[in-house]
Amino acid sequence: MSFGRTLGVSLAASLLLALLVFIPQSGDAAELRAGNQPLIATGETVREDVYIAGGSVSSAGVVAADLIAAGGNVLVRGNVGADLAAAGGSVTVLGNVADDVRAVGGNLLLQGAIGGDAVLAGGQITVGGKIAGDLLVGGGTVRVDGPISGDVRIGGGDVYLNSVVSGNVEVYADQLTLGSGARIAGSLTYTAGKEAVMEEGAAVSGDTTFKKRERTVSVGGIVAIISLALIGTALAQLVSALLFGLVFRRYAVRLVETAAARPPLEVGRGLIVIIVLPIASMILLWTVIGIPLGILGLLAFATTMVYLWIITPVVLGSFAYRSFFGGEFDVNWKTILLGVLIYTIFGIIPIVGWLAELILMLLTLGAVAHLKWDEVSSSSSYFPLHQ
Repeated sequence: MSFGRTLGVSLAASLLLALLVFIPQSGDAAELRAGNQPLIATGETVREDVYIAGGSVSSAGVVAADLIAAGGNVLVRGNVGADLAAAGGSVTVLGNVADDVRAVGGNLLLQGAIGGDAVLAGGQITVGGKIAGDLLVGGGTVRVDGPISGDVRIGGGDVYLNSVVSGNVEVYADQLTLGSGARIAGSLTYTAGKEAVMEEGAAVSGDTTFKKRERTVSVGGIVAIISLALIGTALAQLVSALLFGLVFRRYAVRLVETAAARPPLEVGRGLIVIIVLPIASMILLWTVIGIPLGILGLLAFATTMVYLWIITPVVLGSFAYRSFFGGEFDVNWKTILLGVLIYTIFGIIPIVGWLAELILMLLTLGAVAHLKWDEVSSSSSYFPLHQ
């Protein structure tokens, strides 16, 4: 993988972390919508902040406040009265956004007008709408056609700039092309493997600075692969954790409170479960009559690992948010985003970070086992054994 693409993907990872950190911390009333295909219908107006998550997310109505959306596919056709934060495999914004846009995904398309700044990270990015502020982009293939009132900074592989830019432009890419409609009022600074291609009609009013990038074999490809893996993993974990935490919020809060009550005990309980379940399943596989139970046990163990990967950031985020801001334990989009961020950071820290992840998973597993045991005990009390 080329170094320009390496930078683009690395920048995309950084932008993802920025998306998680800088989402506005509003204390106003909010509306939650979650499910397989959550929808804000055409003609509908929502005056509170909206947090919407699901497999296929669509916002066709008007959101007067902030809109935070996460899903496999995110489509915003209606207008947004404040900030928009979106994460998904495919993110399409056709409506106008009054303030800032922060989006991360595999494919990003912005066609609506943006009243503030736009921070974008993804594989293929297309910007066609007007942006009143600055544009910051990290991606593989980037195309900008809409007018930009502020500055433009792009890191990517193939970059095609065909817009009117009132400020300065800074690009780091494999290949930069200025389209016939490109008009840069400020300066152009770019680093690439060769000089930019300027189509007829393209113009730069300020200074143009070109720095040739030497193509050398380095660890850039490895960095790019790791960065891309982090983006995909964090995005999948974010969407899954949002769905779990917001749909089963009451249970999630109970889970956090149980884990916080006696952490050492829950860690020990989780350790017992994670050791005993696979060993017991393997023993059952050695007996003819126990083979079905052994297979079920191993499947349950694998499912538990996936389940823990989803819910551990929910517990971690609630712990961290309470430590930072005080108050009672809660589970909401802010705590979940914080939990995914911290969990992702732990994952890239050798030894210490991995140990922290293990302890957190054991803590969460212990709390899950505790709640399940209480549920079974409560159910059995309705069917006492006759003496």
